[in-house]
Amino acid sequence: MIRLVAAACAWMTTAALGIAMFWTLTVGGYLEGLADGDAAVDEPVLATTYLAIGFIVAITIAYATVGLLLASRTGGGRVGAVLLAGGLSFACIPFGYLVGGFLIQVDPADPIANAVFLLGPASIPIGYSMILPVLALVFPHGRLPSRRWRWPAGLVAALLLGSTGIRILAPGEIAGSSSSNPFGVEAMPAAVAGLAEPLAGLGILAVSVLGVGAVLVRYRRGSIVERQQLRWFVAAVMLAVIPIAVSPQAGIGGPLWILLASIGLLLVPVSVGIAITRYRLYEIDRIVSRTIGWGVVTVLLAAVFVVLVAVLQTVLAPVTDESTLAVAASTLVAVTLFQPLRRRVQQAVDRRFDRSRYDSARVAGGFSDRLRDQVDIDALRSVLLGTVNEAVRPTEAGLWLQADHGAEP
Repeated sequence: MIRLVAAACAWMTTAALGIAMFWTLTVGGYLEGLADGDAAVDEPVLATTYLAIGFIVAITIAYATVGLLLASRTGGGRVGAVLLAGGLSFACIPFGYLVGGFLIQVDPADPIANAVFLLGPASIPIGYSMILPVLALVFPHGRLPSRRWRWPAGLVAALLLGSTGIRILAPGEIAGSSSSNPFGVEAMPAAVAGLAEPLAGLGILAVSVLGVGAVLVRYRRGSIVERQQLRWFVAAVMLAVIPIAVSPQAGIGGPLWILLASIGLLLVPVSVGIAITRYRLYEIDRIVSRTIGWGVVTVLLAAVFVVLVAVLQTVLAPVTDESTLAVAASTLVAVTLFQPLRRRVQQAVDRRFDRSRYDSARVAGGFSDRLRDQVDIDALRSVLLGTVNEAVRPTEAGLWLQADHGAEP
């Protein structure tokens, strides 16, 4: 009961932080207040900021909601607690910067406003670590892979907590602003205060390495069910991590990759919920296979379309100056190639990423071919049992055939 009450309080706190952030951006007019002089914040900046905050709120609410649902489930309470802590700590980062920044604009000397603003930078080490790396470290059972992991995990926790403590106690301005830390200890040496960011970076890097190592160890040593759970988790994490790594890169990054990263982070708690509850657990291979198949087909058809348009425009240039005919012909070819290309690509992808389903379909197809020519009952029984064992791999299998004198096992 106490656990459920704590989980409900964490969920409500996360939701309240999201509501406060939206209020600050809309009713409070925080962005307009940041503009210099009479300059107004243009519409693209407003739209992008609203969208970013919207995704952050959605991500944190998703983490908190799945955590709340798992908190009452046997075997999922620990993972649910990590999800709740991740959602709450991650929400504290933008909450501190937005709401705290708004309060500082109203009264820069207010200690409460400065304390709220301090919550933003102080939550970065814990928030960034809890949202993915710590979850990977304890997934799917809510504990470390073995007792040997306690020392490195404790060292990483000391780095993250040490960085957070230094940020809270460091005197002077907060995050390069004009605000002043109300909890600052003036006696703290500048060298010690400067260790906050290096310790945070080192701690986040170390817990990320531990998280990857824990997933690899569990996958290598785990059961079939545990491997399927890890596949769900890794698939969602990759959808988030790859766009996060690409988005800052000049020339190839941009808002689209940030959008994909946000969708990936939204899917992480969903994948955790599916893995823990084991709802459609074995569908992950099919999902990955279909995703890769459709992606490859899309890229191939796009390449064919672009090449054909370029070639036909060159060939038809002496006849017509318009590109409509080239585009129409290229579209017709792409549509004609779609089904055969999709079929061949999907078969190739299934052989690699959905092997069990591919093998089962192949075995069933072979059995149907043999069934057309098989008339002997004893041979048919042997073939049928062999097919079931190869396709489904049950612990045991039996076949009963009705005869004139009764049931024959």
